[in-house]
Amino acid sequence: MRDVIIQRGRPMFPVRLMCPLLKVSPSGNYAWQRRLPSAWAQDCQRLTPAICTLHAESAGVYGSSKIWQRLRQQGEGCGKHRIAQLMRQAGLQGIPAPRRWKRRKSGARPDGITNQLVRDFTASTPNAKWVIDITYSAPSLRRCYE
Repeated sequence: MRDVIIQRGRPMFPVRLMCPLLKVSPSGNYAWQRRLPSAWAQDCQRLTPAICTLHAESAGVYGSSKIWQRLRQQGEGCGKHRIAQLMRQAGLQGIPAPRRWKRRKSGARPDGITNQLVRDFTASTPNAKWVIDITYSAPSLRRCYE
């Protein structure tokens, strides 16, 4: 990181002045400038266009997981997190699929349980029919509608 700061400050300040301030030797800075990109950086430069191509082919829908799967199918050996990092650096982002909510059947009853009252709450004699509303349960102190 210090070498990058020195590189950006070269037009304004001499390297021999900036190096002691950032605790970097001038020879180390010059060696950094001459150094070839690492194998990792070269792989990143090679993978980034492939990622951009796959992202464009999917109309911007594919995220890092799907692009990682496609690259693996093509024989590229790389990690999922590396693809996510390269996508972030390239400014690419997938579009998540809409959530699908599982709908519950409101009238479904377990086998063997029948509707005894058939919505007839009138009783011929007192204490013949007992009914309770369970939408409010005192132990849990919250409403439960299911």
